Amino acid sequence: MPKSDRLLAVLMELHTRRRFTAEDLAQELGVSRRTALRYLHELSEAGVPLAARPGPGGGYRVLRDKTLPPLAFTVDEGVSLFFAYQSLQSYGSLPFDAEFESVLRKIYQHLPVDAQHRIDRLRERLEFSTRRVEAQAPHLQLLLEAAMDRAVVSIVYRSARGPERRAIQPVGVYAHDGLWYCPAYCFTRKAVRLFRVDRIVEAELKKDDPAPLPEIAALTLTDFYDHIREAAEKTTLEVELTAAGLRRLEHMQGIVSAYPSGGRLRMEIETSDMEHFARMFLGMGTDARVVAPAAMVERIQNVLRQQTALYGARPHSAAMEKSGRPS
Repeated sequence: MPKSDRLLAVLMELHTRRRFTAEDLAQELGVSRRTALRYLHELSEAGVPLAARPGPGGGYRVLRDKTLPPLAFTVDEGVSLFFAYQSLQSYGSLPFDAEFESVLRKIYQHLPVDAQHRIDRLRERLEFSTRRVEAQAPHLQLLLEAAMDRAVVSIVYRSARGPERRAIQPVGVYAHDGLWYCPAYCFTRKAVRLFRVDRIVEAELKKDDPAPLPEIAALTLTDFYDHIREAAEKTTLEVELTAAGLRRLEHMQGIVSAYPSGGRLRMEIETSDMEHFARMFLGMGTDARVVAPAAMVERIQNVLRQQTALYGARPHSAAMEKSGRPS
């Protein structure tokens, strides 16, 4: 094995350990203690930040900085990173967006020419058709880092009542339908609240009162989702489907019963989602008929009456009368 490869292997091994001795390293690499010490000396001269502590319980450790050891990617692994980044382009803001672009630029520059051409073709041939949202969330990364560091953030939030200053302790951030959301404990409301990140107009870490709450620091996004689901009011949705409607809902296998002439959908939903499902099944026209809940049936009937009134009127009649011409 070339010397450079041996040193690279040593460096990558060091970064997996908090502390080690020369004997540990020699045993791991299958070399003598003297050879292991020589490797450490050469890496130190090359600029690797090593700290040594003599005596019992001592050893070596790599001083943690913000630089990773050299990593080796296959061409396909490099292309997969570009694929992942392409899937996120519907979001107006991304955490670590500049860093992501820097990583991809470095990888692209070191790929073979044929691999670069492959990535160029990927950009031309692959697109994720999702609703593009231009809402900017400049404080997204700060909120994410505060959630990871269990810190409190002072924000100015643009609510229906106007701008409000709050102190919050973020649980995390998540994306939905092109927008970013941050569930967080609000010290003003004394409860966990959900904030739209693009409505946060100011944000800075709060270093004094209030102190972070340990019970909030222990929460995860999964805990938040479970809490929301448990607290939400629910109802049963039932929909009759034609054969064409059944095909349009084939992605919902497991909750749709199929029959020779069509099918039936039955599932539990949150009442707050009824508007979403009402619009969804209205869009399916005669291929779907909502049977329950009664509130959704009534909502669909109201919308249909309004649409009938809108499209049943003669849209140009008022303009014709104003012009004096017969309608």
